[in-house]
Amino acid sequence: MHTKWMKLCGMLAVVLFLTPLLAVAQPRPREARPDSRSDRDNRSDRSRGEIHVVNDWRDAVSLSMWSDNRERIGEWTIRPGENVVLQEQGERIRVRPNYKVKVGEDWGWVDVGEVAQFQNGVWQVSVRNVWQATHRDRPEGSDARRGEVSPRDQAPPRGEDSALGEILKRIQ
Repeated sequence: MHTKWMKLCGMLAVVLFLTPLLAVAQPRPREARPDSRSDRDNRSDRSRGEIHVVNDWRDAVSLSMWSDNRERIGEWTIRPGENVVLQEQGERIRVRPNYKVKVGEDWGWVDVGEVAQFQNGVWQVSVRNVWQATHRDRPEGSDARRGEVSPRDQAPPRGEDSALGEILKRIQ
C-alpha cells in the first residue's frame, strides 16, 4: 500500500509541476501595439494597398520605395503625365502608410501616408505632393537641380522687375 501512495503522490507532484508550464505555453491572441497617434492614424497604419503614382511634374522622374525597416522595394522611372501602378517583378506592390517614398536624387524621403490618399484599398500619390512635402523646410522657389519651380511661383511676376514691366518701360 505504501508503494501505491508513493506512485500516486509522485504522479500528483508531476502534474502539479507541469500544469503551470502548460498554461504559460498556450498561444495568446496578438494585442494591438499602443500608439500615441490618433485613431485616424491608427486605422491608416493598418491600411495596406496598391500604390498609384501620377507624375504631374514636367520632367520624367525616378521614384524609389522603401519599407518601414529600410528595405528597398524598388525603383521606377515615370514619364510626365503618366499614371502608373507600381509593380515589382510583374506583381503590384502593396504598401503601408509608414513606407518611405523618394523622388529623384536631391529630394528627401517622406512617408506614403503623409502625401497620399487611401481610397478603396489603393494609395493615390502625385509627384507634386511628394515635392511639396520634401521641400517644406527649404527656401521658397526652385529646385536647383532642374530649375523647377513650385506651383505658387508659376504665377506671372508683378511689379517693376517683371517682363511685362520691362516691355512697358521700353514702350514709354
